[in-house]
Amino acid sequence: MLKTLTIKNVALIKDLAIDFSEGFNVLIGETGAGKSIIFDSLDFVLGGKVDKGLIRSGEKEMRVDAIFSNSNSAVSECLDELGFDEHDEILISRQLSVEGKSSLRVNGLPMTVALVKKLGSLLVDSYSQHESVALLQSKNHLQMLDKFGGEEIVLLKESVASKFATLSELKKKLASLGGDSFERERTKSLLEYQIEELEQAELKNGEDEEIKERLNFISNSEKIYEAISSTLTLLEESSSSALSSLQESEGVLASVSNFQEIEECKSRLTSARYEIDDIAQTLKSIQNSLSFDEREFDRLDRRYDLIKLLTKKYGGNVQNCLKFLEDAKTRYDKLCDAENLTQEYEKQLKLAQEDLSKAAQALSAKRHEVAVKIEEKIVEQLKQLGMKSTMFKVNFEQKEISSNGCDEVEFAFSANKGQEIKALSKTASGGEMSRFMLALKNIFAEIGSARTLIFDEIDSGIGGETGNIVGSKIHALTSFAQVICITHLPQVASYGDAFLYVSKKEDNMSTFTQVRELKEDEVVFQLARMSSGDEVTNAALSHAQEMRQRASKPQ
Repeated sequence: MLKTLTIKNVALIKDLAIDFSEGFNVLIGETGAGKSIIFDSLDFVLGGKVDKGLIRSGEKEMRVDAIFSNSNSAVSECLDELGFDEHDEILISRQLSVEGKSSLRVNGLPMTVALVKKLGSLLVDSYSQHESVALLQSKNHLQMLDKFGGEEIVLLKESVASKFATLSELKKKLASLGGDSFERERTKSLLEYQIEELEQAELKNGEDEEIKERLNFISNSEKIYEAISSTLTLLEESSSSALSSLQESEGVLASVSNFQEIEECKSRLTSARYEIDDIAQTLKSIQNSLSFDEREFDRLDRRYDLIKLLTKKYGGNVQNCLKFLEDAKTRYDKLCDAENLTQEYEKQLKLAQEDLSKAAQALSAKRHEVAVKIEEKIVEQLKQLGMKSTMFKVNFEQKEISSNGCDEVEFAFSANKGQEIKALSKTASGGEMSRFMLALKNIFAEIGSARTLIFDEIDSGIGGETGNIVGSKIHALTSFAQVICITHLPQVASYGDAFLYVSKKEDNMSTFTQVRELKEDEVVFQLARMSSGDEVTNAALSHAQEMRQRASKPQ
């Protein structure tokens, strides 16, 4: 259950810590005071959408902390999967800055939004207008049915998914063999040509770069020869060459070499002369090796053109060409044995299709069985909620088998006797949807869903005696879970166990939301106010007292 929700700088809320009780927690108060902001804050901390517009005006960031007590085995399993030791309390914290930076932690450790959403779905189940829209969409009905089916459905779905994956893999293997025998022979002929072309080329890694460099060298041999000749003249052949100048400089310094610093300079000149002499000898060797071999150039040029052609066809570079050759040989060998493999794969494929069909039918049969139970329970719940002539049906349509089975499901509904049963999306009014959702919550609560249920104005579209029935039904949920509810209907609110009054307060600088728990006499007054408006009469107080007394009696 949710124990404490601490909210800082969210819309009208500056700094608020709200303690929740077990049982039926009712949030009442002025319109616009911030009741829905409390639920928005809880959605935010449980991984909901980030909206910088919620940050309180003038503040740099907002933060929400939620503390839950852990009494749910599914939550414990989830914490184990996330790497936590089991904790009696779970602290989830989330911050958002005006720059859009967000951080999310569980028990002090950083966590992704996806993982917190998974954990949050086990802790809290909420009803809102958004969820009404989701309920109207038939694509969500199968998921709801499967959820009600529990572990048996989970195991059957896992079996179908596993067998579907096996079948898909076998289809891929068959396709990899190249289709029918005619197609395989065509592919083999192509591979033979490609393998022969690449093997005859005898490509080597790095060969293309070596040839390119050698061709460039040969092409520029005349220019290289002239550059070396000019350099040798400057270094050693002219009267003012570098070597002559260095040798003459050594002689001049020799006359004063009895000074240590000058002797060191003379030694460095000698070293420089030796180095330049060595450079000159290397250049002469390169010059002597220079020759434009037209036959070598033509041979290398043809080889380079061949490499360019092959790399263009088989992968962009020599390394990819060699990889293509290796893969082509593997494919060719497999095709040569394709007849045997095809027969084996087709045999396995037939068995896999039969296994998948049986698994899908078993899943479908279980879903039909679960559907009957849901139909009975929904009708029973709706009758208790004042909808005496309700009809509800789970309609099935068979589809091609996928990893989720062979069923498409749509909820159909009729609220009145003589009214044709139609898709839920085409027939349910706002008030009927509220009661339908409450009926769903009741039957899912029985199978151990989340331990905190949130209702945001579930009384939309109802009133009078129906409000009493809805209030009673919501209170019945406290046998299984904690309930937190925003309501504007006194009949619903009268069934509350704890009342939190939400109001706005202004100081000289700003407006902010505050929350306080009501005492019993204050509860009666607020119920009277909800019934009669700001002018609370003695009759209204008396009626409110009666509602509280009625709500306290066993149903």
